Amino acid sequence: MIAYVDDTSGWEDWQRDYRLGVILILPPPEVSGAVDALRSKHDPRAFRICPTHISVSDPLQMEMTPRLDREIREILRGIEPFTLHYDAPHASAEHPGVAYPITPQAPIDSLKQALHKAAAFAGTVYHRRSIPAHMTIAEFISIDEGLRLCDQLRGIAPSGSFLCDRLALVVPDADFRFHPQATYRLGSVGTETHFR
Repeated sequence: MIAYVDDTSGWEDWQRDYRLGVILILPPPEVSGAVDALRSKHDPRAFRICPTHISVSDPLQMEMTPRLDREIREILRGIEPFTLHYDAPHASAEHPGVAYPITPQAPIDSLKQALHKAAAFAGTVYHRRSIPAHMTIAEFISIDEGLRLCDQLRGIAPSGSFLCDRLALVVPDADFRFHPQATYRLGSVGTETHFR
C-alpha cells in the first residue's frame, strides 16, 4: 500500500492538491539524466521535488486501490506507445520558467482524454490539464531569469526523442518529494504495478 502523507500543514496550498499523487511520463535515463543535470543546476528546488517529467494527469482525487489500478491498467492497454521529441528550450515573456516543448501534442492529448475517464480523476477538470506538453528545466525563477537562461542554453541544451511506452504514478512524501509508486505500460498485457 502507498503511504500517503496525512499532515500537510507545512505544505504550500498548491502542493496539497497533489497529496494523492499524479501520473506522469518519466523519460528514460538517457534523456532524464541530461535534463536533470540542467534542472539541478538552474532550479535545484524543482529538481528536489520531482525528476524530469511530462505531466499527463490531473492530481488523483482518491487513494489508489487495486480496483482503480485495474481500471487505469485497462485504459492504458488500449493506447499504443508513441515517440516524443524535444528540441530547443523555450521561455515566455508572460510566464516564468524554461521548458522543452514536447511534440507531437496529439498522442498526449489522446492519452489524457482516455486516462481522465478513470474514476481516480472524478470531479472537476484541474486547471493545468490544458497546458501543452513540456519538460521543465526551471520553474521557480522569474520571467527575466527564464529569458536569460533560455539565451544561455540556446545551441547547447540537449535535444532528442524517446519512446513513450509507460507512465508512472508518483506520490509525494512529507517533504513534498515525489516517488514512483506504480508503473503502467502502454499497450501491454503485463502492466507492471508495484505499490510501496
